[in-house]
Amino acid sequence: MEYLKHNFCYFLLFGIISLSGISCEKTIDFNFKSDKSEFLIVDGILTNENKFQEINLSKSFALPNEQPKSVSGADVSVFDGTQTYHFTEDSSEIYLSDVKFGVVINKTYSLRIIYENREYTAKARAVPVLSHNSLNYIQYNDSLYYFPQATAEFSPDEAAMYEINADWSFLPVYENLPEKETKAKMFFYILRTIDVNEIFNPPHEKVYFPKGTRLAVKKYSLSPEHEKFIRSLLLETQWNGGNFDTEEDNVYTNISAGAFGFFGASIVLSDTVTVK
Repeated sequence: MEYLKHNFCYFLLFGIISLSGISCEKTIDFNFKSDKSEFLIVDGILTNENKFQEINLSKSFALPNEQPKSVSGADVSVFDGTQTYHFTEDSSEIYLSDVKFGVVINKTYSLRIIYENREYTAKARAVPVLSHNSLNYIQYNDSLYYFPQATAEFSPDEAAMYEINADWSFLPVYENLPEKETKAKMFFYILRTIDVNEIFNPPHEKVYFPKGTRLAVKKYSLSPEHEKFIRSLLLETQWNGGNFDTEEDNVYTNISAGAFGFFGASIVLSDTVTVK
């Protein structure tokens, strides 16, 4: 009842202001308080692809418009039970494995980071990925298409993440446009839970792409821990701001010693589709 009263009063006030033609603006300065503590942020997903695996390290920041601070000089390694893979910084301060390798199903991978005389650890296991299921684009008008799904959909059989890189820069009509207008990266998730925040999440901008676009699609398996991380991340970001918000909380992490982020291992299926 209080919810109905609140919304009734809001719409009544909005209607009075609209009918009277009155409008007002006021600048509000937010005073963000921070204890100036910096936390290590870990972002790394090892995959079954035979490649130089990546682990990204950064530092937390206090203000909304700040950029992540990169981490240099860390000692990073992954142990798979028999072999240790060492990671070194590249020119962009991403940490790359010293050799190419790919993860295998149900094997435990142990991450160890030594940074500023502190040790951080995490463990990850890759679970199988099912074949590509329905994640289909639909036609918006005579020349444009988009993906209709929300940020996540429900499946009792698996949890997974889709990474879709769309590229239409090579099409004659678009070849002289800037990259941000001819390429896009999208993420969609399959979760084994249904959240009311997911069903009634705030509206988000759709990405439209023309006929002839190439879609590079990757589907990642998500372990139960990885799914828990994704769900908590969505609750604090894309699902936040709706009518059924939950109490704000830190995003789940499997990194020890007060660090944040997630270290995971996934089996990946890749495919390329041309929009017709």
